[in-house]
Amino acid sequence: MNKSHFIMLASVVIILLTACAPSQDSIQTAVAETQAEWTDVPTQTPYATYTLVPAIEVTKLVIVTATFTNTPEFTPTITNTPSKTPTSTQTPNVAKTATAQAFAKLTSNKSPGVYLVKVDIAPGVWRSQGKGDNCYWQRSTKTGDIIANYFGMAGGTIYIAPTDFSVLLDKDCEIWGYLSPP
Repeated sequence: MNKSHFIMLASVVIILLTACAPSQDSIQTAVAETQAEWTDVPTQTPYATYTLVPAIEVTKLVIVTATFTNTPEFTPTITNTPSKTPTSTQTPNVAKTATAQAFAKLTSNKSPGVYLVKVDIAPGVWRSQGKGDNCYWQRSTKTGDIIANYFGMAGGTIYIAPTDFSVLLDKDCEIWGYLSPP
């Protein structure tokens, strides 16, 4: 290829490149259309919102940035509710009421059976109310390994750790009553 052919080929390439390059107007139109599609999200939403930041022009290229922020979560609290009497009454906190009911269920007397710790039975100290001599209980891990067990006279206590997975209470121990937390 001689020099004149090379110059002619280079000229054609330059003409094609300049013809395909976007104009300043087309870049501004694309940015405006993109910004028009963005809408503000209400500020009290449980998901992240964004705020548009002024555009920065750098050599005919417009860069638009957004700042993302997390919306704070709201936690209900006990509030005083005005009443017609001179003193105000408190509105019950549903979360605390539910927790108290769940705790009462976990610490209620237990009959013989297998219980999951923190699901069916509360960790802590429990006492057998039986009178027989064939009482058996067993504390186990998630894989079924025995942590501790007992066979003998009923009427004793068992310490259920918060890290235990399940507890087996045998029928000869009769009813178990909750004494204290761990």
